[in-house]
Amino acid sequence: MIGRGGWIAVSVLAALSPAGDLSAQAGAREGGAEGPARTIFRGATVIDGTGAAARDGMAIIVEDEVIAAVVPVDELGAEVLEGAEVVDASGWHAIPGLVEAHTHVATMANRAQAEFILNRYLYGGITTARDMAGDVRSLMDLQRASLVKEIDAPDLLFSALMAGPDFFTDPRTVSSAAGETPGAVTWMQAVTGDTDLVEAVTLARGTWATGIKTYAAIDGELLGAIAAEARRQGIPVWSHVHVGPARSLEVARAGVRAMSHVCDLGSAAIPDDVFREGQEGRRSGFVDVDLNDPVIDSVFAAMRRNGTVLDATLRIVVQIGQRRMAAIDTVGARPPGAAGDSARAGPGGRRPPPIDRRRRGVRPRCETADAFALTRRAWEAGVMIAAGTDGMTPPDSVFPALHEEIRLLHEDVGMPMLDVLKAASYHGAVALGLEDEIGTIEPGRKANIAFLREDPLAGPESLRSVELTVKRGTLYYRRDFVLGEPPERPGGPPG
Repeated sequence: MIGRGGWIAVSVLAALSPAGDLSAQAGAREGGAEGPARTIFRGATVIDGTGAAARDGMAIIVEDEVIAAVVPVDELGAEVLEGAEVVDASGWHAIPGLVEAHTHVATMANRAQAEFILNRYLYGGITTARDMAGDVRSLMDLQRASLVKEIDAPDLLFSALMAGPDFFTDPRTVSSAAGETPGAVTWMQAVTGDTDLVEAVTLARGTWATGIKTYAAIDGELLGAIAAEARRQGIPVWSHVHVGPARSLEVARAGVRAMSHVCDLGSAAIPDDVFREGQEGRRSGFVDVDLNDPVIDSVFAAMRRNGTVLDATLRIVVQIGQRRMAAIDTVGARPPGAAGDSARAGPGGRRPPPIDRRRRGVRPRCETADAFALTRRAWEAGVMIAAGTDGMTPPDSVFPALHEEIRLLHEDVGMPMLDVLKAASYHGAVALGLEDEIGTIEPGRKANIAFLREDPLAGPESLRSVELTVKRGTLYYRRDFVLGEPPERPGGPPG
């Protein structure tokens, strides 16, 4: 079966007896040329990612790239062990391979830099990464190299982007479409109410993207139409929480698969007259809103009803805050040249900066504590939370940013580690539409596993005790990890 994202899911279970009948599974190897390669990880404590309690003294049996069985060690017979590679996992804790649900490794195509980032991901326990818009020409190459295990990297899934025409003056889109016209290429399409969405979605799928990302300058009616056509063609839509003029409630009601950036949930509570002034270009920047407004609970209800995942990206709120937006925080500013500008000029005749047309409209003011509180409310309301970072740790850091996101979910949001681990694995798989293939340690799933020396339920720091990452049956021992020198990139080092 060829799944979304273009990778091949091989189910050895179709040729084997039920998972519990291990002698029959061993016998299935006989009569063939060589039979599938079998690896047995013996003695681990398994936390399978489903939310179930930890199970001690388990054996994980892998056939080629797929988990064939998870059974108590004392059920292993000689016929199962014969010819198998046995890894002593006693004293280790096995969790599903982590899913980095929001990254950007090719906003500007740089193969050496991307490999540096992805290598650090893999040896940090990450077996799958979702890239949220970049240069697809580079991403396809990286995806292929990872898939065939030419490079040490997680499986890389990526998005094709759709946004309103006004967005494509953003310099990031220029970088990601270098040599072509952003908005007019298949992986970065400008869409309007007049766009042939059947064709647009088909073109996006043709880039080998796993999902379609909707970013900005899209209204609720258009977003709903994109999501409906994408569902018809079997590809998920991943949206920013706020794609103004569509606010968070409209985005949630559209039935997208995932929504990114928790702070913009507050856009549902922006008064209509204030929001309208922003869309008309008469206001810009941040506005104060009541983040306890019941309308935000309506957003959570719609997300829960539609099975929409919240990719909160807390780390980016903490590390960058809203500095990027602060430079254009011009609430109440009139368009340049409008009457009254001279009266509003500051000392020395300085006027407020012009409204940035790439970010037309107003956004809800949201501090770090607000982001934690909104994420907690979403989790308590039953919304699936995924762990995505939208950023990188410094080049000299030996662990990826996802470990920091996990810490924030546990320590600041207050989620128990069992739920955090589910967020960092299964819910990322749900966002990708691959929950039947990855995200848990169960028979039939890809053999994506992280083995830890320390108990992950004790706290997030335990995830730094990774001893071994298994990606689709291939073993990557942490002891073999070499950070190396980070490659330079135009404009500075990776960050």
